[in-house]
Amino acid sequence: MTGLLIGADVGGTSTRVAIADHRGMVRAVARQPAGNPNAVGVDTSASRVRAAITDALGQLRGQEFDPDPVRSGIDAVVLGMAGFATALDAGAEFLAAALPDEVGSPTVRIVSDLAVGYASATPLPRGYVVIAGTGSGAAEVDRGEIIARRGSWGWLLGDEGAGFWLGREAVRNALLETERRLPYGPLTRAVLQALEIGPDDPTEALAGLTRVPYLSQPVKLAELAPYVTGLVDSDPAAAAICARAADQLARLVLDLQPMPGRPIVATGSVLQTPGPIRSAFTACVQQQLGSAVIDAHSGLVGSLWLAAGAAADRTAADGAGGDGLPDAPVHERLLATLDQH
Repeated sequence: MTGLLIGADVGGTSTRVAIADHRGMVRAVARQPAGNPNAVGVDTSASRVRAAITDALGQLRGQEFDPDPVRSGIDAVVLGMAGFATALDAGAEFLAAALPDEVGSPTVRIVSDLAVGYASATPLPRGYVVIAGTGSGAAEVDRGEIIARRGSWGWLLGDEGAGFWLGREAVRNALLETERRLPYGPLTRAVLQALEIGPDDPTEALAGLTRVPYLSQPVKLAELAPYVTGLVDSDPAAAAICARAADQLARLVLDLQPMPGRPIVATGSVLQTPGPIRSAFTACVQQQLGSAVIDAHSGLVGSLWLAAGAAADRTAADGAGGDGLPDAPVHERLLATLDQH
């Protein structure tokens, strides 16, 4: 394999693309605005992925030590994205719009952001990942495929323990204290201040959140999550919410009946921020399984690693030898060289 690998991390905040060689050396990184097809639409998503890939290929041509990427060839492309099912449903039309013609005919995969999160943290092909950002979910992953999943149903049906859930529980606690005219605890005071709710009928103002865009924009309530975790030592209500959140997130993983010893990768702001939820979650998982919890890294590392695996699979299928798995040191070099961009 002498060609290149393309990995994309397509999310609700940005669209990022990286190009690496088979040794794991990242050669170019490009960025475009948000590309989650559920948020921006399939056509916009594809155009932003295409623009980022085109930019990254242009950067390669400006590197004197690197041959023209068209002559080197692209061996594999992996697009890791939130909303990947929508892109899969769009099928060949999406890929035709997302991949520039000069990419050629490489092996191409569209995978879940959960799979990319897992692959960013470990070179081992099979293990478990749990995400807790605005939403939450867990999955068992094998070479980028989701074998089993728990959660990830969105704020209306799930997202237990994640940012939206924490914010909603903080508002629920504030409603109880204002409705019953109890002394306001630190968490309720913080919620009222953050939402700019004055002393005149705060209960009605809090209940009114269901009638304004907060519930159509879960990130708004998720912005209250840091108040919950930050007040865990001074407000019993905050401590109780954090304890329930950690328990809910641990249940997502444990319900997958994970095999002890396989990696458990944590991703998302709630679990990757040091604090009461991460500590309690880690303690529960270690007590139940004896497995270490490791942090996810950039999604670009995960998508490039899966691209390396796709290229290795293709080589093995062509009868050129190998077991379809890239070398573990490649993962380390992806991590190290991505930091240089």
